[in-house]
Amino acid sequence: MPFLLDTQSVHAYNSMSNNVENESTAYPQQNIENESTDNKPGNNLGYVFAVFAIVWGLFFAFMILLIRKQIHINAEITSLKQLLKKREDP
Repeated sequence: MPFLLDTQSVHAYNSMSNNVENESTAYPQQNIENESTDNKPGNNLGYVFAVFAIVWGLFFAFMILLIRKQIHINAEITSLKQLLKKREDP
C-alpha cells in the first residue's frame, strides 16, 4: 500500500493584487468572461418538462395496469363464487 504513504506538497496561490491576468491564470474556473450562457435556468426547462411528462406517463401507465389487474381479479372472484354456488346447490 505505497499509495497511502505517498505524500504530495500542496501550494496555494494567494494574490492580493488587482491584476486580472494573474487571477485568471491562478483561478481559471472563476473566469467569468469565458463562461457560456447555456447554464441559464430557462435553457433547462425543456429537460425538466420532458422528465415531468415521462414520470406522469409512467404513473398513469402503472395505474392502468393496476386497474386492469383489479378487473381481472374481480372477474375471477365472481366466477369462483358462481362455481361454489353451483357445488352447494346440486
